[in-house]
Amino acid sequence: MNNSIKRLLLPLLIAATAVITSACADEGGTGTVTPPESGTAVTEAARTTDGADTRHSEDAKETGGAEETAAQTREESGEGLWAGAKYTEDTEVGEGKIAIKVKVTAGDKAVTITVRTNNEHLGGALVENDLVTGDESEYGLFIKSVNGILADYDKDQAWWAISKDGEMLMTGADSTPIADGESYELTYTKG
Repeated sequence: MNNSIKRLLLPLLIAATAVITSACADEGGTGTVTPPESGTAVTEAARTTDGADTRHSEDAKETGGAEETAAQTREESGEGLWAGAKYTEDTEVGEGKIAIKVKVTAGDKAVTITVRTNNEHLGGALVENDLVTGDESEYGLFIKSVNGILADYDKDQAWWAISKDGEMLMTGADSTPIADGESYELTYTKG
């Protein structure tokens, strides 16, 4: 379902739930409940059986749902991912005799960073230019952040895929030799 439609339907769903809850909460079960006017659904209908006002908690649910939907939309488009990015436009970094192109893709956005280095391995070139961070393991560098964009596998199964000229690498970044003029891709991936 389209996110715009979801945003329109969410307040209606909350209002309907509040009306039904109010009707069910009527102690005698004989009270008549009429739908509240537009914009007052949560305010008018969100009352408990003892008369306590629950408007604030219902308003918080409505706001929280809208914020979650907006955050999901930003993430799907890549907008939220890029909020902390170091580079948001194509750029060149480093110094050295070897120049490689690294395309960083997250969501619908990508930038190409030309990396100059004297390092002979991809991982070393990226680390020395502060383009990646991660954890060292027995298998080498496990990249967690690229260009300031974090992929948190434990949170949402996100990780960074590394490819060269469109083909996935069979080696880790630390053990991938580089040569002048090559092109690599680091792609934010989920699942």
